[in-house]
Amino acid sequence: MARFIDTLPEPQVIREKKAIVLSRSRVGTFSLYQAMKMLGYKPYHMWETVTNGTTHMKILEEALRCKYLDGGKPYGKAEFDKWLADYDSVIEIPQFFVEEFIEFYPDAQFILTERRIESWSRSMRATIGPLLKTIRGFPFTVARRIDTFIDGFCSLHFVLDEVLFYGKGADKGMEDAKRDVLANNEKAKALVPKERLLVAKLEDGFGWEQICPFLGHEIPSTPYPRGNAPAEFEELGKQVLGPGIRKVVVLAVSVILVPILGIGAWYFFSGR
Repeated sequence: MARFIDTLPEPQVIREKKAIVLSRSRVGTFSLYQAMKMLGYKPYHMWETVTNGTTHMKILEEALRCKYLDGGKPYGKAEFDKWLADYDSVIEIPQFFVEEFIEFYPDAQFILTERRIESWSRSMRATIGPLLKTIRGFPFTVARRIDTFIDGFCSLHFVLDEVLFYGKGADKGMEDAKRDVLANNEKAKALVPKERLLVAKLEDGFGWEQICPFLGHEIPSTPYPRGNAPAEFEELGKQVLGPGIRKVVVLAVSVILVPILGIGAWYFFSGR
Protein backbone atom coordinates (compact mmCIF):
# COMPACT_ATOMS: atom_id res chain seq x y z
CA MET A 1 0.00 0.00 0.00
CA ALA A 2 1.39 3.38 -1.04
CA ARG A 3 1.96 5.76 1.85
CA PHE A 4 1.54 9.52 1.76
CA ILE A 5 4.95 10.09 3.36
CA ASP A 6 6.62 8.33 0.42
CA THR A 7 5.21 10.87 -2.05
CA LEU A 8 6.92 13.80 -0.34
CA PRO A 9 10.34 15.10 -1.44
CA GLU A 10 13.46 14.25 0.51
CA PRO A 11 14.65 17.14 2.72
CA GLN A 12 17.93 18.80 1.84
CA VAL A 13 18.87 19.29 5.50
CA ILE A 14 17.82 17.27 8.54
CA ARG A 15 18.30 19.04 11.86
CA GLU A 16 19.83 17.11 14.74
CA LYS A 17 17.26 16.29 17.39
CA LYS A 18 18.50 17.92 20.60
CA ALA A 19 15.53 17.43 22.91
CA ILE A 20 12.56 15.06 22.86
CA VAL A 21 9.58 15.21 25.21
CA LEU A 22 7.94 11.83 25.79
CA SER A 23 4.98 13.10 27.86
CA ARG A 24 1.34 12.78 26.97
CA SER A 25 -0.66 15.89 26.07
CA ARG A 26 -2.07 17.94 28.96
CA VAL A 27 1.05 17.51 31.11
CA GLY A 28 2.51 20.98 30.63
CA THR A 29 3.51 20.26 27.04
CA PHE A 30 2.19 23.47 25.49
CA SER A 31 4.03 25.61 28.05
CA LEU A 32 7.15 23.52 27.42
CA TYR A 33 6.71 24.11 23.67
CA GLN A 34 6.68 27.86 24.31
CA ALA A 35 9.63 27.60 26.69
CA MET A 36 11.74 25.68 24.17
CA LYS A 37 11.20 28.43 21.62
CA MET A 38 12.27 31.01 24.19
CA LEU A 39 15.50 29.03 24.71
CA GLY A 40 16.27 29.15 20.99
CA TYR A 41 15.08 25.72 19.90
CA LYS A 42 12.81 25.04 16.97
CA PRO A 43 10.30 22.64 18.54
CA TYR A 44 7.64 20.56 16.83
CA HIS A 45 4.41 20.22 18.82
CA MET A 46 0.88 19.14 17.92
CA TRP A 47 0.19 22.82 17.36
CA GLU A 48 2.73 22.75 14.51
CA THR A 49 0.98 19.72 13.04
CA VAL A 50 -2.28 21.63 12.80
CA THR A 51 -0.95 25.05 11.81
CA ASN A 52 1.29 23.54 9.11
CA GLY A 53 -1.88 22.47 7.32
CA THR A 54 -3.21 19.37 5.68
CA THR A 55 0.17 17.84 4.78
CA HIS A 56 1.34 17.52 8.38
CA MET A 57 -2.06 16.37 9.58
CA LYS A 58 -2.03 13.64 6.93
CA ILE A 59 1.46 12.57 8.00
CA LEU A 60 0.54 12.23 11.67
CA GLU A 61 -2.70 10.44 10.84
CA GLU A 62 -0.84 8.03 8.58
CA ALA A 63 1.89 7.40 11.14
CA LEU A 64 -0.76 6.57 13.75
CA ARG A 65 -2.71 4.35 11.37
CA CYS A 66 0.44 2.48 10.36
CA LYS A 67 1.47 1.77 13.96
CA TYR A 68 -1.85 1.20 15.66
CA LEU A 69 -4.51 0.46 13.04
CA ASP A 70 -2.80 -1.78 10.45
CA GLY A 71 -2.62 1.12 8.02
CA GLY A 72 0.60 0.04 6.30
CA LYS A 73 4.29 -0.27 6.97
CA PRO A 74 5.14 1.55 10.24
CA TYR A 75 7.32 4.63 10.02
CA GLY A 76 11.07 4.15 10.46
CA LYS A 77 13.80 6.70 11.06
CA ALA A 78 13.81 7.82 7.42
CA GLU A 79 10.14 8.70 7.62
CA PHE A 80 10.47 10.59 10.90
CA ASP A 81 13.51 12.44 9.55
CA LYS A 82 11.55 13.49 6.47
CA TRP A 83 8.57 14.60 8.55
CA LEU A 84 10.54 16.47 11.22
CA ALA A 85 13.57 17.60 9.20
CA ASP A 86 13.15 21.31 10.00
CA TYR A 87 12.95 20.85 13.79
CA ASP A 88 15.54 20.20 16.48
CA SER A 89 13.16 19.21 19.27
CA VAL A 90 9.89 17.30 19.35
CA ILE A 91 7.02 17.54 21.84
CA GLU A 92 3.75 15.55 22.10
CA ILE A 93 4.27 13.50 18.92
CA PRO A 94 6.68 11.12 20.72
CA GLN A 95 3.94 10.10 23.16
CA PHE A 96 2.66 7.79 20.42
CA PHE A 97 6.10 6.54 19.35
CA VAL A 98 8.10 6.19 22.55
CA GLU A 99 10.26 3.26 21.46
CA GLU A 100 10.91 4.75 18.03
CA PHE A 101 12.12 8.14 19.24
CA ILE A 102 14.35 6.59 21.88
CA GLU A 103 15.90 4.23 19.31
CA PHE A 104 16.19 6.69 16.41
CA TYR A 105 17.56 9.67 18.36
CA PRO A 106 19.77 8.22 21.11
CA ASP A 107 21.91 11.38 21.39
CA ALA A 108 18.96 13.62 22.28
CA GLN A 109 18.09 14.78 25.77
CA PHE A 110 14.74 13.34 26.87
CA ILE A 111 12.16 14.97 29.10
CA LEU A 112 9.23 13.26 30.78
CA THR A 113 6.77 15.40 32.70
CA GLU A 114 4.28 13.59 34.88
CA ARG A 115 0.98 14.65 36.40
CA ARG A 116 -1.39 13.08 38.89
CA ILE A 117 -3.46 10.75 36.77
CA GLU A 118 -6.83 12.03 37.98
CA SER A 119 -5.79 15.64 37.28
CA TRP A 120 -4.69 14.56 33.83
CA SER A 121 -7.99 12.83 33.11
CA ARG A 122 -9.99 15.88 34.23
CA SER A 123 -7.93 18.08 31.92
CA MET A 124 -8.47 15.73 28.99
CA ARG A 125 -12.20 15.61 29.65
CA ALA A 126 -12.31 19.41 29.71
CA THR A 127 -10.39 19.87 26.45
CA ILE A 128 -10.07 17.02 23.98
CA GLY A 129 -13.31 15.41 25.19
CA PRO A 130 -15.62 18.24 24.07
CA LEU A 131 -13.62 18.68 20.88
CA LEU A 132 -14.13 15.05 19.86
CA LYS A 133 -17.86 15.39 20.43
CA THR A 134 -18.10 18.70 18.58
CA ILE A 135 -16.41 17.56 15.37
CA ARG A 136 -18.84 14.64 15.04
CA GLY A 137 -21.82 16.98 14.77
CA PHE A 138 -23.05 19.98 12.82
CA PRO A 139 -21.55 22.19 11.42
CA PHE A 140 -18.47 19.97 11.08
CA THR A 141 -20.33 17.19 9.28
CA VAL A 142 -21.08 19.72 6.56
CA ALA A 143 -17.88 21.77 6.81
CA ARG A 144 -15.58 18.82 6.19
CA ARG A 145 -17.30 18.23 2.83
CA ILE A 146 -16.42 21.76 1.79
CA ASP A 147 -13.14 22.66 3.47
CA THR A 148 -10.08 20.39 3.11
CA PHE A 149 -8.45 21.72 6.26
CA ILE A 150 -11.46 20.93 8.44
CA ASP A 151 -11.76 17.53 6.77
CA GLY A 152 -8.12 16.77 7.59
CA PHE A 153 -8.53 18.06 11.15
CA CYS A 154 -11.60 15.90 11.77
CA SER A 155 -10.05 12.82 10.18
CA LEU A 156 -6.89 13.15 12.30
CA HIS A 157 -8.87 13.57 15.51
CA PHE A 158 -11.06 10.57 14.75
CA VAL A 159 -7.86 8.53 14.57
CA LEU A 160 -6.58 10.13 17.77
CA ASP A 161 -9.80 8.99 19.41
CA GLU A 162 -9.09 5.45 18.23
CA VAL A 163 -5.53 5.54 19.56
CA LEU A 164 -6.08 7.42 22.82
CA PHE A 165 -9.54 6.23 23.81
CA TYR A 166 -9.96 3.08 21.70
CA GLY A 167 -12.71 4.76 19.70
CA LYS A 168 -14.91 5.19 22.78
CA GLY A 169 -14.47 8.92 23.38
CA ALA A 170 -12.91 10.66 26.37
CA ASP A 171 -15.57 9.53 28.83
CA LYS A 172 -15.96 5.83 28.09
CA GLY A 173 -12.35 5.38 27.00
CA MET A 174 -10.68 7.27 29.85
CA GLU A 175 -9.75 4.25 31.94
CA ASP A 176 -7.92 2.76 28.94
CA ALA A 177 -6.18 6.09 28.35
CA LYS A 178 -5.09 6.37 31.99
CA ARG A 179 -3.63 2.89 31.89
CA ASP A 180 -1.67 3.76 28.74
CA VAL A 181 -0.31 6.99 30.25
CA LEU A 182 1.13 5.16 33.24
CA ALA A 183 2.52 2.39 31.03
CA ASN A 184 4.18 4.86 28.67
CA ASN A 185 5.77 6.73 31.56
CA GLU A 186 7.27 3.52 32.93
CA LYS A 187 8.44 2.50 29.46
CA ALA A 188 10.26 5.82 29.01
CA LYS A 189 11.98 5.50 32.38
CA ALA A 190 13.07 1.95 31.58
CA LEU A 191 14.39 2.62 28.06
CA VAL A 192 16.12 6.00 28.29
CA PRO A 193 19.54 6.07 30.00
CA LYS A 194 19.13 7.88 33.32
CA GLU A 195 21.75 10.51 32.49
CA ARG A 196 19.76 11.51 29.37
CA LEU A 197 16.32 11.65 31.01
CA LEU A 198 14.74 14.42 33.07
CA VAL A 199 11.67 13.25 34.98
CA ALA A 200 9.68 16.06 36.56
CA LYS A 201 6.27 16.27 38.17
CA LEU A 202 3.97 19.06 37.09
CA GLU A 203 2.63 19.49 40.62
CA ASP A 204 6.13 20.28 41.89
CA GLY A 205 6.23 23.54 39.93
CA PHE A 206 7.98 22.40 36.75
CA GLY A 207 9.78 25.28 35.06
CA TRP A 208 13.12 26.89 34.20
CA GLU A 209 14.80 25.55 37.33
CA GLN A 210 14.32 21.99 36.11
CA ILE A 211 14.80 22.17 32.36
CA CYS A 212 17.61 24.74 32.02
CA PRO A 213 20.30 22.90 34.03
CA PHE A 214 19.35 19.67 32.30
CA LEU A 215 19.57 21.19 28.81
CA GLY A 216 22.65 23.26 29.60
CA HIS A 217 21.06 26.72 29.48
CA GLU A 218 21.15 29.65 31.85
CA ILE A 219 17.82 30.42 33.47
CA PRO A 220 16.13 33.29 31.58
CA SER A 221 15.06 36.44 33.38
CA THR A 222 11.59 36.16 31.83
CA PRO A 223 9.00 34.05 33.65
CA TYR A 224 8.38 30.49 32.55
CA PRO A 225 5.33 30.43 30.24
CA ARG A 226 2.12 29.13 31.76
CA GLY A 227 -0.96 28.54 29.68
CA ASN A 228 -3.23 26.32 27.64
CA ALA A 229 -5.88 26.03 30.33
CA PRO A 230 -9.23 24.78 28.98
CA ALA A 231 -10.37 28.29 28.03
CA GLU A 232 -7.12 28.91 26.14
CA PHE A 233 -7.38 25.49 24.49
CA GLU A 234 -10.82 26.48 23.21
CA GLU A 235 -9.45 29.78 21.92
CA LEU A 236 -6.63 27.98 20.07
CA GLY A 237 -9.25 25.75 18.47
CA LYS A 238 -11.17 28.78 17.26
CA GLN A 239 -8.00 30.20 15.70
CA VAL A 240 -7.34 27.16 13.53
CA LEU A 241 -10.94 26.14 12.78
CA GLY A 242 -12.60 29.55 12.58
CA PRO A 243 -11.58 30.38 8.98
CA GLY A 244 -12.97 27.09 7.67
CA ILE A 245 -16.25 27.47 9.53
CA ARG A 246 -16.65 31.04 8.26
CA LYS A 247 -16.04 29.75 4.74
CA VAL A 248 -18.88 27.28 5.19
CA VAL A 249 -21.19 29.96 6.55
CA VAL A 250 -20.46 32.27 3.61
CA LEU A 251 -21.09 29.46 1.16
CA ALA A 252 -24.30 28.46 2.90
CA VAL A 253 -25.56 32.04 2.84
CA SER A 254 -24.75 32.39 -0.85
CA VAL A 255 -26.42 29.11 -1.73
CA ILE A 256 -29.58 29.98 0.20
CA LEU A 257 -29.89 33.76 -0.24
CA VAL A 258 -28.81 34.22 -3.83
CA PRO A 259 -31.64 32.09 -5.26
CA ILE A 260 -34.11 33.83 -2.90
CA LEU A 261 -32.90 37.26 -4.01
CA GLY A 262 -33.07 36.16 -7.64
CA ILE A 263 -36.65 35.04 -7.27
CA GLY A 264 -37.50 38.28 -5.47
CA ALA A 265 -35.94 40.39 -8.21
CA TRP A 266 -37.77 38.47 -10.92
CA TYR A 267 -41.04 38.90 -9.04
CA PHE A 268 -40.44 42.64 -8.58
CA PHE A 269 -39.39 43.47 -12.13
CA SER A 270 -42.06 41.31 -13.72
CA GLY A 271 -44.61 43.49 -11.98
CA ARG A 272 -46.30 40.59 -10.21
